[in-house]
Amino acid sequence: MFQESMVIPSLYTMDEQVLIERWIEQEPVYKENGNLKDSNKVAEIALSSVQAQLPLASLIQEDGIVAIGRKSWDCPVSMRNNLLSPIHIIEIKPDNAHTGLSCVEAYYATLLPGYNKYAVTISYGSEDPKGYFDLAIGSFLVDNAEQITTEASKVILSWWQFRFQELSRSRWEELLREEVWNKV
Repeated sequence: MFQESMVIPSLYTMDEQVLIERWIEQEPVYKENGNLKDSNKVAEIALSSVQAQLPLASLIQEDGIVAIGRKSWDCPVSMRNNLLSPIHIIEIKPDNAHTGLSCVEAYYATLLPGYNKYAVTISYGSEDPKGYFDLAIGSFLVDNAEQITTEASKVILSWWQFRFQELSRSRWEELLREEVWNKV
């Protein structure tokens, strides 16, 4: 599955290569309640270079202290941060009125070199009910750059359909930021 070259294998540790391959074989994991840990780790690989741009949620505690709701992580292969370029697709504010939270969801598509697949990720400002901030929700292959938004939108729409059918989450409240979604 992984394409050998002199540079590409140095983008991932051996453990990450095994993890990415397992995730590709199982995705989309959310439909089978599969290994969300793998999905989270693939998202962290894909999004490492844009951590500072991912959604943050803040919570004002009873004592007035503001707590920021996002974890960060270290990239074990520093050159990856210079080579992977996640493409921001869309950012929305879901309808969370029933939970009392005000969180943002950001969607990205990132080419995983060596696999020639784009991983589509969702990032939350605070942990989702399973305890993750970031999940890889699907992947796709493309022949040219013009197909990226179309294929990413298919993955995102499939995710939204799953959330509507399985999780009874049907609405989003506001479109906050879009980069390429309007090109679909």
